[in-house]
Amino acid sequence: MFPAHRRVRSSVLAVAFTGLLLALWGTLLGAGPAHAVGDNTLSSSNPAPSENVTVAPTQLQLVFANPLANPNDVNQMGLSLVCNGNIVSLGAAQLGTDQKTVSAPLTQVPNAGSCVVSWALPDGSSGAFSFTSSISAPTTSTSIPTGTTVPEPVKPGQGNPIVDSSPRVGGPLGLFRLLAYIFTATLVGGVILILFAWPEGVEYAVCRRFLRIVVVLNIVAVILVAIYTTAQYTGKGVTASISPNTWRDLWDTLPGKAILARVLLSGFAVWAVWNPQHILDPGTQLMSVGILLALTVSYGFDRTGGRVPGIGYASGVLHMLAVSAWFGGLVLLSRVVLIGPGEIDLVQAVRGFGRIATRAMPLAIVTGIFATYRFDGFSLFTSQHGRLVLVKILVVGFMAYATWVTRQFVLTRMQRVPALDERMASHLRRAVGTEVTAGVVVLALTSWMMATTPIHYVAEARDNGPRYAFSDDLSNDRFRVRFSISPATTGQNQILIELFEPRRIQEFRVRMTPKAPGYDGYLINVPLTRRGAALLGDAGNFTLAAPGEWSVEISGTTTTGDLEPLSTAFTLSDPAATTTSSLPPGVTSPTTLAPVAPATSTSGPETTVPTATTSPPSTTG
Repeated sequence: MFPAHRRVRSSVLAVAFTGLLLALWGTLLGAGPAHAVGDNTLSSSNPAPSENVTVAPTQLQLVFANPLANPNDVNQMGLSLVCNGNIVSLGAAQLGTDQKTVSAPLTQVPNAGSCVVSWALPDGSSGAFSFTSSISAPTTSTSIPTGTTVPEPVKPGQGNPIVDSSPRVGGPLGLFRLLAYIFTATLVGGVILILFAWPEGVEYAVCRRFLRIVVVLNIVAVILVAIYTTAQYTGKGVTASISPNTWRDLWDTLPGKAILARVLLSGFAVWAVWNPQHILDPGTQLMSVGILLALTVSYGFDRTGGRVPGIGYASGVLHMLAVSAWFGGLVLLSRVVLIGPGEIDLVQAVRGFGRIATRAMPLAIVTGIFATYRFDGFSLFTSQHGRLVLVKILVVGFMAYATWVTRQFVLTRMQRVPALDERMASHLRRAVGTEVTAGVVVLALTSWMMATTPIHYVAEARDNGPRYAFSDDLSNDRFRVRFSISPATTGQNQILIELFEPRRIQEFRVRMTPKAPGYDGYLINVPLTRRGAALLGDAGNFTLAAPGEWSVEISGTTTTGDLEPLSTAFTLSDPAATTTSSLPPGVTSPTTLAPVAPATSTSGPETTVPTATTSPPSTTG
């Protein structure tokens, strides 16, 4: 038994640590970089203060002295431009990679006269400056070919979305994901403890009953995760996603494949642990342990992208294995081993867990640090994901400290004891129960983090819409687009353009040029300013007349400059007499885009018709 003064000191330290943790929780979740409220100012701008502008600017650019406290502040800031008493319409403001540069495109030419730019940030900073506009009114007009109808620009809320808005399943999905983490880690960690420290455990009825309950709860939680993830991916709703036949949509992504594999492996795990002797029997041990190991491996692929993804997946598997050995062993100790006094085998189980924990704990911490570098780098204060990582680090630190204290107690007080008495079991059960509670908090934070987007996360492209005859994923370091066309025959077609990176874009153009001479090409102004999808010819009425090969060049511009263009090519064949196209039902027909000559340069302005149906792209996290 601990001396009284040691118990008092431990209680004081626990209360102090809890208070510090709660204070840091509130600070980290709500705080950004350490700048005083309302102290931000402009370091430069374009147009500059007092500048005489003679050429119509395409955008308004403000460079602040300090980084914005939160990247989302750019969506909440006030920004206006008034020239000669008239308000100039601005597009959505965008934040540059330096976190200081804010740019907003001008959707109309400013009137001549004195112009005033006013801005205000959510932290209370504000200011204004003026410049002079000497821009002459435009006298040229765009020539539209005869017979071409110019459609109205697509406005927010109009058009026919490709993907319906997903049902609100984030809360239940997060809960079931947490339960799946808890039950899987408990199952795997309990088996590890039995294999390496407590083989006598399979003879205890309480241990067999515990493992059976956990494996059944685990498969229920995993199935619920599959159902709610399907509902979130497809937008069909929870009821329509109950049938396993609908889970096929998960196969389009790597995390979805991992979930489907997890459902199967959780079912196989019932056989592996329903009779715990399978774990120790040489004839069935390899298969039983292999099933549980594969179940652990599936959790390493829950999130794609990030830096060095190949090594990241391996690190994720090791992280889940280490966390399971640590947390699952704690749960088995708390709920089975330490429920009362016992023989020497219980003492050996406690000692053996200490050896397992001292190896699993450093591995979990190292792989966790690598995952932080992979997805957040050092930008832990600038995103919700990063701030949750900081809170998780604090709780893991508390768990590591508690594990070390318990380990020291076991080494000093249980070195030569012949059995586990009631008093010692009670002390250890309380200490281990505290660690289990902290572990549940860590897993809850992990589940929460899965619903947030880290800075270095790249969404995996997913196609849950109609199947296209031609589809090509194009990407470079900063630009990622998918170009799809169907039925890819001469005549009426449907084209889908999906933008995955960058998050925001100013000018987004697709040039389609046929190789066959004598045919016109198209220059398409895609009406997207952020991640999303544009559907051209949503009723299959986008006319392509030239047979043979077509070249496609996709270009874009952001606040930091032009993106490196992407290119691909597709071939149009003559349609067969029985060829049909599967198109979305009930979709109205927009007019075709105005064609332009397929030359590399033109002497006059190109004919461009920005018309398309927009919707969010099909991405996963």
